[in-house]
Amino acid sequence: MSSAPARPARVIVVSGPSGAGKSTVAAALAHDAGRPTVLVTTDDFFRAVATGGVAPFLPEAQRQNETVVDAVVAAAGAYARGGYDVVVDGVVGPWFLDRYRAAAAGGAWDLDYVVLRPARDVALARGAARGDGGLRDPGALGEIHDGFADLGALEPHALDTNGHDADETARAVRAALDAGRYRLAAPAHPSSTHPEHEQTEPDQSEPDRTEPPLRADEVTTLRAYLDYHRDTLRWKTAGLTAAQLRSPLPPSAMTLGGLLKHLAYVESQWFAVVLAGGDARPPFDTVDWAADPDWEWHSAADDDPDELRALFDDAVAASDRALDRLLQGASSPAAGLDVLSVREDRHGDGRFSLRWVLVHLVEEYARHNGHADLLREALDGLTGE
Repeated sequence: MSSAPARPARVIVVSGPSGAGKSTVAAALAHDAGRPTVLVTTDDFFRAVATGGVAPFLPEAQRQNETVVDAVVAAAGAYARGGYDVVVDGVVGPWFLDRYRAAAAGGAWDLDYVVLRPARDVALARGAARGDGGLRDPGALGEIHDGFADLGALEPHALDTNGHDADETARAVRAALDAGRYRLAAPAHPSSTHPEHEQTEPDQSEPDRTEPPLRADEVTTLRAYLDYHRDTLRWKTAGLTAAQLRSPLPPSAMTLGGLLKHLAYVESQWFAVVLAGGDARPPFDTVDWAADPDWEWHSAADDDPDELRALFDDAVAASDRALDRLLQGASSPAAGLDVLSVREDRHGDGRFSLRWVLVHLVEEYARHNGHADLLREALDGLTGE
C-alpha cells in the first residue's frame, strides 16, 4: 500500500489590528500543531532595528516596514523550505500580501491568511490596557484598526472575534484552516503581484566562472582564484530584484546588495589606496566614515540593482588595471608579487607585499561567498558551490 504524498509546507499569517489577540491565537496554533511548526513574530524583527528605528504606524516608516516584511518573508520561506510549517504573528495588512504570495509561488509552499477583527472599541480598550511596552496611543490604534475595517475581496479571511475568548477563537481559526477557507491562491507567476519582486525560477545550471588551472605559475593561479570568487559573487547576486538584494537573513543584517557594495569598496581600498597610495574610488572617496563606519552596507539598500552591479564591475576592472601596472613594472611576474604597498599596515608592521594582498582578497571573497550562499538560498532556493 503506497503512502500518501507529503503535503507542502504551510505558512499561516495571523493578522489583524493591535489588540485583536493575534499573539495568543498564533501561539496556540503553533504549539498545538500536528507537525513541526515555527512561530515567527514580526515584532521581534522590528525590535531588531536597534538604531534608527521608526514607529511602524508613521508614514515615514514605509521603507523600514517594507524591509522588515521582506526579512520576515525570507525567514518564513527558509523554514518552509526546511519542511516546517510556519505561523506568522503580526500586523500584516493586505498591502503586504503580495510579498508573501510571490514567495509562496516561488517556494512552492501553501499560504493562509486570517484577520482577527474585534470591534473597534474592544481593540482600543485592549491596546490602552497593555503593559508590555506595546502601542497604546488611541489615535494610532484607531488608524490601524480602520486599516482592517474593509478588506474588499479578502473579507472571507476576516474572523469576527467579538464574544469569543482566545481558546474559542483559536478553535474557530483551526477549523477554518482545516477546511481551506483561509488559503490564498498563488499568483500565476511569482512576479505578478508586485513589480519589485519580478523574478524567475533560480537558474540551477552550472555558472559561467573562471576555472583556476591545475598547473600554473603563482601569479596566474592567484589571479584565477580571485576571478573565480568574483564570478561566484556575480552568480549569487544575479537576477535578483532591489527588494531581494536588500533582504537580510535575521538575526544578521547582512544583505547581498551590501556584499556587492562592500566588496567594491574592498577592491578600491586595497588597490587604489593601500597599494597605490591614492584616494579611494568614487563613491567611497567622499564618505564620512567616522559618522558611519558601515556606510557601504547601509547605503546599498537605497541603490538600484544595476547600479550596484556596475559599481562592483567597475571596481574589479580598475583593480585589474592597477594589478597589470604593478606586474608590468617588475622585472618578472614572480618578482611583481614582491612589490610592496605605498601604505603601511595600521598596526605598525610595515608595508604589504602584492602577494599578501592577493591572498587576502581570495580569503575575503571566499568568506563572503559563504555568506552569499546562505542569503541566496534563503531568498529563492538557489544552491551551489
